[in-house]
Amino acid sequence: MIPTYLKILHDTTHKNPMWACKMLPVLIYWAERSTKPHTYGELSKEVGHRTDQIGSVLGLIDDIFKELRKLKRFKELPTLNCLIVNKTTMLPSNGFSYVSHNYESLSDEEKSQEMESKNRDAYNYKKWNEILKILELKPYMPKDNSSDENTIRKGKYTHHSSEGKKHKALKEYIYNHPEVIGLKNVSSRSMEYTLLSGDRLDVYFQLKDGTQVAVEIKSEISDNADILRGIYQCVKYEAVLKAERCVHCTKGNHYPVKEILVLEGQMPMEKASVASLLNVSYKDNIKPQE
Repeated sequence: MIPTYLKILHDTTHKNPMWACKMLPVLIYWAERSTKPHTYGELSKEVGHRTDQIGSVLGLIDDIFKELRKLKRFKELPTLNCLIVNKTTMLPSNGFSYVSHNYESLSDEEKSQEMESKNRDAYNYKKWNEILKILELKPYMPKDNSSDENTIRKGKYTHHSSEGKKHKALKEYIYNHPEVIGLKNVSSRSMEYTLLSGDRLDVYFQLKDGTQVAVEIKSEISDNADILRGIYQCVKYEAVLKAERCVHCTKGNHYPVKEILVLEGQMPMEKASVASLLNVSYKDNIKPQE
């Protein structure tokens, strides 16, 4: 007799089970290797499904998990559905009420607290490989970046001896309009800000609450290798800012540090996977406006 959870997942009369088979390995991969939620757009890029139709697939995944929780060894199986959030609010959509029935009635702060609690359970869960096996799914394998990695190591990525017009235009646009990348309450800003490692940030912001934000800019002429390099640059910049904070901060003055990779074009799917794995924030399709 076929278990109900397999009947739901492998029902060939509907399309949602097919998409659930694609999404579940990605969600489990993120739960095992990441420590922050991902957007509907990121999930859409990974599996090729329309962003506005992801909710119904997540609902099906919840149905499958409800069946799995009937098994004693999976009684504590956490939800994966609030790993996915709206890009603007950074909260799950109200469709999450299918999982948590009072979700829509909560304040944004309460929604955030519930999301963080449920995601901690997902990050700490130790049986994700067993879940994949019982659902007869293969683990997610990120797309191969070895070619672009070799390009970087050989120094053949897109770069110029002097700053290009497109890069400068996008950099100045972000400097003057931090709100387009979600930054508010800016108290100070700088272009070509020098870190104590000697690296220079394209744009640097300090917010009124003390948060420091390093911004790396990649214009539309940047190739995939240069975008991958930008992800690793953000990792380095965040680490250096945290090191500076460690040296200069007094007790009780522990301000946050953030990094954002800004792309004029669209983030390639395989690069989005690397950014997600390394917890690098990015904003793509940012076009300078007159």
